[in-house]
Amino acid sequence: HESAPSLSRGKMPSYQMLENGMKTEYRAIEDDVEKRVEKSKIESFFTPIVTIWMFVIVNALNYLDRGIIPGAPNQFQSFIHITLNVSESSESTYLGLLQSVFIASYSVAVIAAGNLVHRYPPFLVMGGGLAIWCVAVFISGIAKYMGSFWILLFGRALSGAGEASFQCIAPAFIEDFSPPGQKVLWLGIFFSSITVGTAGGYAYSAIISTSSWGWAWAFWIEGILMIPFVAICCVLPFKLKNHDSPHESKNITLWKEVKTIFSLPLFNCISLGYAAYCAVICGLSTFGPTFFQGLQLFPDEQSASLHFSAIVALAGAIGTPIGGYITDKLSGDGASREQILHTCLQIMSLSSLLGMLFSLAATYCTTRGPFLLLLGAGVMWLFLPTGCCTMAVMASVPSRMRASGVAFSILVMHILGDVPSPVAVGALKDRLAPNCNTKRINGKEVLNPDCVNDEYGLRLTMVICLAWLTWTVVFWTLPLISKSVRRSVYKGADAKAAAK
Repeated sequence: HESAPSLSRGKMPSYQMLENGMKTEYRAIEDDVEKRVEKSKIESFFTPIVTIWMFVIVNALNYLDRGIIPGAPNQFQSFIHITLNVSESSESTYLGLLQSVFIASYSVAVIAAGNLVHRYPPFLVMGGGLAIWCVAVFISGIAKYMGSFWILLFGRALSGAGEASFQCIAPAFIEDFSPPGQKVLWLGIFFSSITVGTAGGYAYSAIISTSSWGWAWAFWIEGILMIPFVAICCVLPFKLKNHDSPHESKNITLWKEVKTIFSLPLFNCISLGYAAYCAVICGLSTFGPTFFQGLQLFPDEQSASLHFSAIVALAGAIGTPIGGYITDKLSGDGASREQILHTCLQIMSLSSLLGMLFSLAATYCTTRGPFLLLLGAGVMWLFLPTGCCTMAVMASVPSRMRASGVAFSILVMHILGDVPSPVAVGALKDRLAPNCNTKRINGKEVLNPDCVNDEYGLRLTMVICLAWLTWTVVFWTLPLISKSVRRSVYKGADAKAAAK
């Protein structure tokens, strides 16, 4: 009688353990089924095309942010003058610094993001970067009420770092998941949001910054709009094609990518041409409204910003997707990456030359109509190869290194283009047109009325800036005429990477 209870007590725990184990396993199966159902729901809604359109909206918000400072130069120059107590002749240099520090931090962060996709889910990296961007734009707005130029500078630097992951991952996704024969078209649609967003940023900033709300709200509103997209990016189920196995991913070090990619002459030519191209675009966009107003084409800052943004938006919205469509049609539906690359190079070379010539012709026009017509045509030609540039970069490097290829191209583009350009153009304008600064008249920040005496200096600043496109034409034409450069196409790059 004593042993029976103890035997019963000895057996009961084993039955209980078996039952608990079955329950745990059943719960795990249930959880797995629920996760699969949730993933299926996400995939059924966020199809590749829907995701690409979402990327278009996110890109537009990113570039809306970039247009806020140049869209209200008088407001920000006044802020610089008050917070730093610098001379009026130096305001443009500090205004350019705000743009340059954004691009500098972006250039460094994009390299890290390009390599992180080998170790973490690409869209988790993207979502984390956009979350940092949201924090950064709120800090930028706070700077106005803190009365601190340095807080604004920090906010702009942090927003550049946050945007980086999105910009190097999205193009590779579009190449992988766009419909057959439409890769460059969809890249063109994606990059058309750059011009629409930037131009919208000029108008958006000109309206909000001059209202009772002030420019701080221009930053805060865009941050609020971005938050839902941050959450969506973190749950997207897609993986980039040609993605390495976990073992291979660990072996792709940053240094290995640097050695492989920068040893390719074709990649270097495309990137150097793109750097000169972006130097001109960024320099003109930073001071575009000032040029418009200073040349007496428009009476005030808001009118100048709105018209400048309209030209940029229209030219970009037309030129960028048309460039992609033409490239796909000339390449053909069954075109290889090498054939698409050759077509891209032809369009890049021709359109950059025509864009430079039309824009230079505009600088010699003294009346509004011809000036706007020629400048609009020039900007449209310059935006035509936007999708081609990124496609050419991805086709010139090993396919498994596309994200890093885009990242390194961005680094070169910004170190030699966007970073020094606003400061250089600002300093050039201060020297050649010293009276085109901001004055406070009747309680309002306006362009110095004496700027009319510096019209020749403003035109000369534009001519010098546009002439820099000569380097773009040279570097993008060189692969078409040089056999040694043409040999370093993506097949050779893949073979070289495999050998290592």
